[in-house]
Amino acid sequence: MLWIILCLIAAALWSLGAFFDNYQTDVIFRNKLPEAMKRINGPFYIIIGIAIALIFRIQLPAIDQIGFLLLSGVVNSVATLFYYAALKNEEATGATIFYQLQPIMFLILEFVLFGEKIAPMQILGLALILAAPIVVVFSRKRASARRMEIRAAILLVIYVLMATVSGEIAIRMGRGLDFIPVFVFYIIGRGLSDVVISLLPSLHRRHKYVMKHNKKIYLSCVLINQCICTIAEFAYRYGLILGIAALGSAITNATELILTFVFGIVLSIIWPRFGREKLRREVVLAHVIAVILCVIGIIIIQ
Repeated sequence: MLWIILCLIAAALWSLGAFFDNYQTDVIFRNKLPEAMKRINGPFYIIIGIAIALIFRIQLPAIDQIGFLLLSGVVNSVATLFYYAALKNEEATGATIFYQLQPIMFLILEFVLFGEKIAPMQILGLALILAAPIVVVFSRKRASARRMEIRAAILLVIYVLMATVSGEIAIRMGRGLDFIPVFVFYIIGRGLSDVVISLLPSLHRRHKYVMKHNKKIYLSCVLINQCICTIAEFAYRYGLILGIAALGSAITNATELILTFVFGIVLSIIWPRFGREKLRREVVLAHVIAVILCVIGIIIIQ
């Protein structure tokens, strides 16, 4: 039962983290270079990675494995640039729906690169998941709103594709290794990449400006969100090792979708500045339909 609990914890934390991401992008950074927060994220990941390595006294993998695991983190770090850009025009619930394209990406990558077969039922599941973001995009009635939604969709698809490649690298290179070394080098690679990206002059200036004008709330949000997401990722990956990986992934994805939708409504009512979801009837209905399609698709694929 522990693995199920870990997967549910990961889903709940990721659902909450989506709103922190949205709040930081829209409110703290005012949709201008939110990726500047990598200046804090990078050192945070490196410190956490080193701390975990020391606590668990990990054994070092082979050099080539370390290199690929670090690369996995780097790819994920670069992918978040597209994620932050998409959040300028997308709510947390809508963004989470697009994340569910990852099973499609995984199946396509494994089919193209490794010759894995795709069963007819999986094709049906893929079609249902693919239909979900299309419903979200075409829920926008105004042409300008639809163009913004399509732009956000393209950015999120790129993000999901790169995150999938990152995950595939970690899975392939981490086989035969303990969980902790794989997680440690992945997260250190992500931190090192964040540090390098944050050295860009435009990001440095934006980070300096936000620190000067909104330091307290900025640091609080970033650090809380980093703790939430790191714990979620650790719980999820560890839960998959302890239990049935396919079932754990399905439980996490479906639960995250449902909780993000519920959190979005509740937070937008009791704390509109943080929830920031558009609660118009047509938008809510589109998200309900998309969530149902995704959940059914995820269950069928797994």
